[in-house]
Amino acid sequence: MSPQRITRLLTISANLLPDEIIAARQARRTRAWVLIVVFLVACLCAAWVVLANREKQAADRELTVATTEVFGLQRDQRQFASVVKVRNDTDLLKKQLGTVMANDLDWAALLTLLRTTGEPSDVIVAGITGSLAQAGDSGKSGTLPSTSKSSSIGSVVVTGTAPDKEAVAAYVDRLAKHSTIANPYVTSVTSTAETGDVSFSLNVDITQAALCGRFGEPCPGTGGK
Repeated sequence: MSPQRITRLLTISANLLPDEIIAARQARRTRAWVLIVVFLVACLCAAWVVLANREKQAADRELTVATTEVFGLQRDQRQFASVVKVRNDTDLLKKQLGTVMANDLDWAALLTLLRTTGEPSDVIVAGITGSLAQAGDSGKSGTLPSTSKSSSIGSVVVTGTAPDKEAVAAYVDRLAKHSTIANPYVTSVTSTAETGDVSFSLNVDITQAALCGRFGEPCPGTGGK
């Protein structure tokens, strides 16, 4: 056969299988894939069930341990019931003292304030006499316009010495800048011939802001208003 004739031959292919056989093969192939997918899903579900069961067992063990610890702590707490009662009674006492001493006046802080305020002007405080107003008079103020927005609850008489009258005036100005006292005014100034110093006496009101103490509201700082 010549080469020219070979090139003219056509390649012909045909599927002569009946359609029923082809459909049956496709059905078997599809069924196999479905079975594989179902098997994989079943394996995953089984693995998830095993994992969930293990986690549940671990949680049950932790719950058992925690329950045992709680019982142990409750048993120990019963041993220290008296200590717990003392602490509860102490807290209750502090609350009651806070209510009773809500209007406590920190006299130590007030006296320190009156003394230290005069140090820049070389004012030496020699005596301090204080008194609180009665319950019915706690809201009354003096005849002078008040230098504080807080109501007056008492008064203090301060006596001492200063280099001159200007130092006394500066002392009064500094006192007026504090929130726990108000209305400082000089009642007398007397010169001392021997030393050249002056002796003074002044009155100052105690304001509501000075009410504080250990069991009540914390005392404010001694700074200005």
